[in-house]
Amino acid sequence: MRLTVISPRVVSVGISFILVTTACSADTDDLQRSFAARLSKACAEKKIDDRLNAFANLAKSLSSSEIPEALNASGNLKELRERVVFSECILKHWGELDPAAAFARTIQLPESRSKVECLRAIVPAFARKDIRAAANAVMKMEPGRARNEAVQMTVETWAKDDVKAALKWVNGLPSGFPKDGALHDIYFIWVHLDPVGISSTVQNLPPGDTKNALIINVAGDWAVQDAAAAIKWAEALPEPDKELALANVVESWADTEPSSAADFALKLSPPELRQQAVHRALERWATQDPRQAWSWITNIADAGLQEDGIARILNVWVPVSPDMAARWIEQLPAGPVRESAIGNYVEDVRLWNPAAAVRLAEKTQDTAERERRVEPSFVLWLAWDPDSARQWLKRTGFFETVKNRWLSEKPEPVF
Repeated sequence: MRLTVISPRVVSVGISFILVTTACSADTDDLQRSFAARLSKACAEKKIDDRLNAFANLAKSLSSSEIPEALNASGNLKELRERVVFSECILKHWGELDPAAAFARTIQLPESRSKVECLRAIVPAFARKDIRAAANAVMKMEPGRARNEAVQMTVETWAKDDVKAALKWVNGLPSGFPKDGALHDIYFIWVHLDPVGISSTVQNLPPGDTKNALIINVAGDWAVQDAAAAIKWAEALPEPDKELALANVVESWADTEPSSAADFALKLSPPELRQQAVHRALERWATQDPRQAWSWITNIADAGLQEDGIARILNVWVPVSPDMAARWIEQLPAGPVRESAIGNYVEDVRLWNPAAAVRLAEKTQDTAERERRVEPSFVLWLAWDPDSARQWLKRTGFFETVKNRWLSEKPEPVF
């Protein structure tokens, strides 16, 4: 007796049918049966999920010679979902066996989502097998969504192997669709393959979201390879491209040399760029060594940069170690920077550790601001741990009217 192993998985098809399929061992006799017999067996499944799964598995088992007969048979099935599942699975499987033939048959389908779904499986296989033939065949398609996507899928496959050849082909296409989309795809493949090589092309693009996104990618990827060279490139760009590039070079550089990146950022101008670059360096630095990042930011002279920089470090450090973060804040000298840090800490921590938020909020210098910060955190603490919250409140110097008001409040729901 042989056991069959059942392994559920999800298979999606063009018109959003969801099939829960099973990987079942095939009987030797089934493989030897005629297509008609195997189709009849699939049709005999009573549960719809089992029946659709059987059609999908049958499609995957077809030989090249059986595919024409199977496609004809798929059109004669009783239900729409059966016809869609079986025909799409046949075409996709055919794309694995003979992508050129499968492509030729698929492009004869009416413009539809189903057609596009099939092409998404077939075109990459066709392009991998014979890129020139695939490119020529795709451009003979009727204009429309299917052709646009087929061009982009061809280009994506081509660019990964030979980006310059793909770019040359796309540049020869007529203006508009699908050229614009194909160029976009090439650029974003090229930028990660060779950020240095694409840098001159990027700086000559017209202003817009695509250019900005590519500048960000060039700056980030190039800085990983050679931060000094990336900085030189960024500094030669016109405004505002220069500021965008420099901020992203600093951010990427900080992943490996945060101290050097932060020191460089501190020397940048104008002030808006300096602030942005310092903040990005600190955010990356804080994920590596928040203690060193804290030491650096608390020793610079610019109070404005300090205040915002501390907030960014706290965003990273407070969820991990709220007690340590609170001790750091308490060691700050009295003044606006310390007060701002307390406020940021309380907002970051109160919804998941209101007791910690209350204890630090109590150290706020201004009386009215201290009450404003303590109140929502205390009310939540009172709801979660009333005994501890009441004991703490008794020891404080708040007015009795304030204490009584807090004790009577109900916390807002926390989701």
